[in-house]
Amino acid sequence: MNRLIFIPVLAASLYAAGFAAKQVEKLRSRMESADGFIPADTTVEKEAALYPGKFKQKFSDPESLQALAGLQKEMERLAPRWKFPDGPHDARIEGFARKGVDDWHPGGKVVKTVMDTEPWNIHKNSLGVPLNRTRRGFVLYKMPDESLCRQQAFLYTEKFDGTGYQPANGVRLNYARFLACQ
Repeated sequence: MNRLIFIPVLAASLYAAGFAAKQVEKLRSRMESADGFIPADTTVEKEAALYPGKFKQKFSDPESLQALAGLQKEMERLAPRWKFPDGPHDARIEGFARKGVDDWHPGGKVVKTVMDTEPWNIHKNSLGVPLNRTRRGFVLYKMPDESLCRQQAFLYTEKFDGTGYQPANGVRLNYARFLACQ
């Protein structure tokens, strides 16, 4: 490789590695104040927390791997503090959450699901006309190579079309935290 090309490429990869380690350290420092939920704001943070294999492929430098190990230790330290909530059930909506785990986390085994105790949250425009309504819930699942389970929030949304609320065909998986499997 030409030296004029090699030096900038090397510098860029070293910068990326340092950047990844800093992002993971920031994530680790925010977890406890977020009740153990992983407030992953960047792709690097999300991969470190939820897809560590992908993270290791992209950032195999010692600094990034050390930051990842620190994140995993912090997850293990915080896990005993959290319990999966009890609450009402809605088999149809919870079924969408199970499918979401199958789609986004292949190999994940769902342990249990629950709906939030809050009823529908209706969103309206400035004239008071309904736009949509949402319900929240949680899914607890275990990935094959992890000792802890993941609790992930989900959101189900039905849009209002002027005649009524139209059922959706899925949920959006949101923030996750790690806790002991129950």
